[in-house]
Amino acid sequence: MKQELKWIITNDFGDKEPHCLSVRAEDGFYEAFIKNNGCCEITEFERYNPETDENETEEFTIHICDIPRFITMLQSLEDFRMNNIESAE
Repeated sequence: MKQELKWIITNDFGDKEPHCLSVRAEDGFYEAFIKNNGCCEITEFERYNPETDENETEEFTIHICDIPRFITMLQSLEDFRMNNIESAE
């Protein structure tokens, strides 16, 4: 069963216009900045490096409006991988 990621408000800019929120995922790997118009930037901070067998601090930021295009690219890459690598599962 997929576990839901919980978000914690780290800064509420409610006294300013426009109203915005900074949030952090409970696991500490993600942060997001959410504007009042619904736009959102998500940052991933730590990633696993299989070459060193360690977690590395690294930033990867994506704007929520770019996610559908990113998902399309990932699906296309997955299809390419499955069709071109014999041992792909």
